[in-house]
Amino acid sequence: MKKRLLTLSLASVIGTSGLFTTHDVFAAENLNQKNQEINQKKQQISKLRSDELDLLATVKEINAKVASTDEKIKKTNTEVEKTKKESEQLKVKIEDTKKRMKERKEYLQKRARTIQENGSSVSYLDVLLNAESFSDFIDRATAVTTIVNADKKILDEQQKDKELLEKSQTDLTNKLEKIQKDAQDLKDLKVELQYQIDDQNSILVKLREQQKNASSELGDLQSQAALLLQQKKLAQSKSANHTSPTNNANPSNNRTHSYHNESVSNNNTSSKNDTPSNNDTSSNDTVKLGSGGIEAAISAGSALVGRSPYNWGGGRTSADIARRSFDCSSFVRWAYAEGGVNLGPVSGTNTDSLVGRGRAVSASEMKRGDLVFFDTYKTNGHVGIYLGNGTFLNDNSSRGVSIDSMSNPYWRKAFNGVVRRVN
Repeated sequence: MKKRLLTLSLASVIGTSGLFTTHDVFAAENLNQKNQEINQKKQQISKLRSDELDLLATVKEINAKVASTDEKIKKTNTEVEKTKKESEQLKVKIEDTKKRMKERKEYLQKRARTIQENGSSVSYLDVLLNAESFSDFIDRATAVTTIVNADKKILDEQQKDKELLEKSQTDLTNKLEKIQKDAQDLKDLKVELQYQIDDQNSILVKLREQQKNASSELGDLQSQAALLLQQKKLAQSKSANHTSPTNNANPSNNRTHSYHNESVSNNNTSSKNDTPSNNDTSSNDTVKLGSGGIEAAISAGSALVGRSPYNWGGGRTSADIARRSFDCSSFVRWAYAEGGVNLGPVSGTNTDSLVGRGRAVSASEMKRGDLVFFDTYKTNGHVGIYLGNGTFLNDNSSRGVSIDSMSNPYWRKAFNGVVRRVN
């Protein structure tokens, strides 16, 4: 029996008259497969590097916008200070104008009181008609004209100052409102740009992590390929140095025995992913447990506010879940799972799958527990849980798990009314 096994073992190594043994065939096949895997891994790394360069370019572009916005904010602040000075100067002019108007009014009132105190109620027409001669008429007409013109001038100046005062006040108010709006728009833009930078940086961190892992895997594949190549050369060397006429008798038989006595292993077998937590499920049906489940989900999610930093692509392994390390969609899925509501499997849930859950409701009818979606880096790229009173619970790249206002300039602009009710 031992002799037969020895013969089979030698047959698997020696080969027959220039023909490769089954071992040689498998070694060649494994080497080819390994080289294919190496090429695929290199392509993956190349794609990741290309994506990284694109992201860096995007971040650079956004940073340029931030710098430009900062410069505009600086100019706007300067304009605000200038307008404040103009406002102070205008206040002085307004006081002067009011003083002139008051003096004219007092003068006219004083002259009216003097006429009244003298008991004179004669009109200008009576003054003219009581002239004793033409020369007296001319004198009286001249006097009346002078008085009338003086009064008219006073009244015209009064009206002009009044209009100027009203216009100055209106112009200043409009200017202040415009500057304040410009300043607020710039602040809102800066907030929006900061969220975009945080999103891009989160993706960048994940890409670099993937590159690191892919490079490590490539090194392993290249080591395995080198070993297989060495084994192939060794087998070819033995085949060339140990040929025997007896091997020509029945080469097919030798190959058959060699096949049955050889164990073929795949060194590239990938390890299994972390086992998901026990709240994982492959079911696509939403479990509806009513408001109790929703409140439990909100309670679980709210407990992580300020305690769970954002992790792009995180929350899809038991290790991440144990660390409470999520991105927006995995956080929502986990929170609802804690409340007994199934929104999909751990590994397969994202914003694209969540936006198909439950039923659509209008933004005007949304209520506590509804899913709200935002167009961030893509359409419906972010998701959170609406809490009511214009606030929502979410996991975002800027603050991690947090409660944010939907009136925040960034979220207000990104929200396009997509709401799903899952209970």
